[in-house]
Amino acid sequence: MRTLLFAALVVLGAATASTAHADRRETSLHAHMIGGLATVADEDASESGSAALGGLAVRASYATHNSFQYDVSLSLLATGGAAFPSTTFMPPGRPTVTGRYSIASQVTRLDGGVTLRLGVAWIPTVRLAVGGQARRRGGPVVDASAGEVTGEDQLGRGSELSFDLVGTGTIGLDHRINRRLLVGAAAGAGMAVPLGGEAFRTIEVTVHAAWYWYRR
Repeated sequence: MRTLLFAALVVLGAATASTAHADRRETSLHAHMIGGLATVADEDASESGSAALGGLAVRASYATHNSFQYDVSLSLLATGGAAFPSTTFMPPGRPTVTGRYSIASQVTRLDGGVTLRLGVAWIPTVRLAVGGQARRRGGPVVDASAGEVTGEDQLGRGSELSFDLVGTGTIGLDHRINRRLLVGAAAGAGMAVPLGGEAFRTIEVTVHAAWYWYRR
């Protein structure tokens, strides 16, 4: 009985060690679905507005160690209309327009970082990354007494393109279904450092699937 137990432990240990060692030189491609909340500042508002956030991302990674991997991620994000308090717009040569208003945003973000991995089958993860993003802010949409008003000719403001430096951090949990396939979820936050634009912060929840392969 002791001999059988010892043999089983040896086999289990060898299998676990082999699986963990395989992580060392693995390459992977991840597909993400993203949901969350964005907090946006605006030049004509005294306080920030918030809106729902959604998007997709792809992430490529390469591991040189069992415990961590280097990765790069491309994200396409969009927000609903972030709501701001009542403001008066005074376009040149046009009547003033007063009312609450909203602004939608679209973001393309590219970042690179490191993901710490703390398991083999069930894998707690921590990812830190930095990068840049291009952000298109739509023109204000004002809820005025005469109805919705928008457009540069009506308000003196149209859509704007700005660029940010950005940092992100996430905490997640992955599950390795087999040697090739992994699924997981994560929650985190991102903060932009505007390069001439307005502040932009996110809280993000992601679910993803990844495919892994190995160099011989």
